[in-house]
Amino acid sequence: MTHSKPSLVRIILVPYLILFVLFATFSATGSLWLYFKAREAQSQLIVHGLLKTVKPLVEHISHSDINSLASDENSWIHVELDNLFSTIPDLKQVTLRSANDGFIKSHDTAQNLITKQIKGIDFTDNVQHLDLGSLTAPSRLHSEKTPLLRIEFQLKQGTGDSATLEFGFNRATLHEAVGRAMAMLINTITLFSITGCLFLAIAFAVTLWAVKKSRQLEIHIQELYRHATAAELMAGLVHDLRNPLASFRANIASLRISADDHEKILLDMDNDIVQLNDKLGYMLDLTRKREEPVSIVDMDTFLTSVCRLAEPVCDRHGVETKICCQVDEPVELMEILMRDVLLNMITNSAESGQSAGFIEVNARLKNRGATLILEVRDRGCGLPEKTDIFKAFVTTKTEGHGLGLAISKHTVEAHGGKITAEERDGGGVVITVSIPQPVVRKDI
Repeated sequence: MTHSKPSLVRIILVPYLILFVLFATFSATGSLWLYFKAREAQSQLIVHGLLKTVKPLVEHISHSDINSLASDENSWIHVELDNLFSTIPDLKQVTLRSANDGFIKSHDTAQNLITKQIKGIDFTDNVQHLDLGSLTAPSRLHSEKTPLLRIEFQLKQGTGDSATLEFGFNRATLHEAVGRAMAMLINTITLFSITGCLFLAIAFAVTLWAVKKSRQLEIHIQELYRHATAAELMAGLVHDLRNPLASFRANIASLRISADDHEKILLDMDNDIVQLNDKLGYMLDLTRKREEPVSIVDMDTFLTSVCRLAEPVCDRHGVETKICCQVDEPVELMEILMRDVLLNMITNSAESGQSAGFIEVNARLKNRGATLILEVRDRGCGLPEKTDIFKAFVTTKTEGHGLGLAISKHTVEAHGGKITAEERDGGGVVITVSIPQPVVRKDI
């Protein structure tokens, strides 16, 4: 049976899969957060560099007669702007507007600088303009889709005149510059992620190796325990066989002395041989592997058939069986072996000193159907003090070998279950067997 041993998938693969998902989730989230923060910082650096280059020209213009500069095609500002276009390859357009005149300087299709005169701006209107300030430029570099990243400066003179100076930078080349700076960070994030996954894989392999070694050690310990148990059983068997052997030897001596009673003596010797054979048979039954294929069992039919088998013993002791089955669905059992277990439990209850009434045989499911519970309740003499009734060769009856409940325990544990006995309120004993069941969730 595999109920008692957790599968390798459950104890290793599932926790590591959860750990891997958590690692991937936190790594991806943290990497994205770090990437966007680093991209924002890099964009600020690039924009800051552009502003640092154009700042002297902006200061110079703000202290000049802007109206005359905007209208004069031969003013010094055109020379300064030509030099600025040469200094900053990403600069594609410059627009200067005053209240009266203005111009746009940009490259034509042949990459020649051209200047186009435009109308001035009415600064007294209430039209809402886009925020093209330098402070928003780093965020607008990635949020806008236009070909140019526009940065505007509001210029005011002491005379009260106002003007705007706007620079248009090539957004695509600025993206490329940010991407080149971010490439090392992306490579670092990828390297750390791959390294983390590799370490998880190594940890998984080490854990798998450790579990396999633990399983081997567990098997070795179980083998040692089995040998120790077998030695203990052999010692108990040798002790238990002495009585019939002593009786057999005494009968042989009596046969030599008194040949007249040979019929009675031979009958006693035959009984001794039968006892020896029974004890050896029980010992083989206790030590053999308690496994059989699991089958689908209807509990009501199962309990009825076992109680029918127990009728002769119950009738002999003046008791009856009373079935209470609360299991409406089929269950999985090693049917033949568990029949022997339940029959042995009922037989022990019938021989426990109860002289009338019922022996209750109950079946129910608990833990949402994950565990089958079988109970046998009697009103006998109860449990002997400080005695393990499931230990081999332990019995309180005048007849018997004390191996029935030991065999039952062996069978139940092979089924992945557990068997217990406790005093019953009002007198008697309750023997309980719990057997794990595969659960299929009904809400799926």
